[in-house]
Amino acid sequence: MTFSGSFGVIPSSFQRLSALAFGLALLLTSQTALAHPGALWGIDLSSVVALRDQARVAAYKSADVPGERLSRVRTIVLDPGHGGDNNGAIGVAGIREKHLTLELAYHLREAIQERYPDVRVVMTRYWDTSLSLPERVHLANLAEADVFLSLHYNAAVHNRAVGYETFYLRPQDVTPEPAPAVELPHDDASPIEGARLVGQHGDDLVFIQRDLIRAHQHELSARLAHSVQDGFRGHLDSMDRGVKQANFGVLRGAHMPAVVVEAGFLTHPDEGSELIERDHRQRVVNALLDAIVTFDAELERVLDAN
Repeated sequence: MTFSGSFGVIPSSFQRLSALAFGLALLLTSQTALAHPGALWGIDLSSVVALRDQARVAAYKSADVPGERLSRVRTIVLDPGHGGDNNGAIGVAGIREKHLTLELAYHLREAIQERYPDVRVVMTRYWDTSLSLPERVHLANLAEADVFLSLHYNAAVHNRAVGYETFYLRPQDVTPEPAPAVELPHDDASPIEGARLVGQHGDDLVFIQRDLIRAHQHELSARLAHSVQDGFRGHLDSMDRGVKQANFGVLRGAHMPAVVVEAGFLTHPDEGSELIERDHRQRVVNALLDAIVTFDAELERVLDAN
């Protein structure tokens, strides 16, 4: 069974929520509930979904169910771009980017969990709600993510622009402005060890450590961006616009490898129509799955070499 909400068809994994969470989710698809989509009757629905994911991971580990596993990537944060009163790009058919990114995130989340049941997948938003850029990064840091994918579709003033591209942050823009970085507990499994030092003040040793962390994070973000672009190249027929660096607010302050994904141009008359088709969405999902696998192997090699 599937149902359609304000942002499209919800995949089967979402339907397998507990009866309470599923009922609340149904209510949240109504126009009245969407006035504050993140919570209802004082209940944080994101927390409900997160608790369900934790229980699923624990059950998988205790049962030792056969399945594929990633070596280093344990937590993935998916950030569906825009949301709420921020529509993002408006496509040729009037489709809003915020709806496409949320639908893509749900389907990618389901695909990751089906293939790698012991990997935790967190979304920055589960509903059509507004989130600031620092809030999205803050959520990823709190989740102690190993990978942060901010999902977007592109737009251009002229309608001839086509293709896919991936961005990562310039090294000088790693620290958020003006918000301080969040202090995180030490985690040996994290690819960015000591990330809690970012934004702190201290002696020269602290600043040297901070610069080393930034350089390491920048290197891993570059590897993640190239993995995503390689995945797109293997699954999409559109133009490869390459990997680029930019000062995107949604990447500043992230304590993990982080990229902005632009899966195509909604404003192109042909590509914009393709982007709303299920087949294209599935190819994007497959491309990002391949990217995660490739990056996990890259991360394993980098950390083993250190």
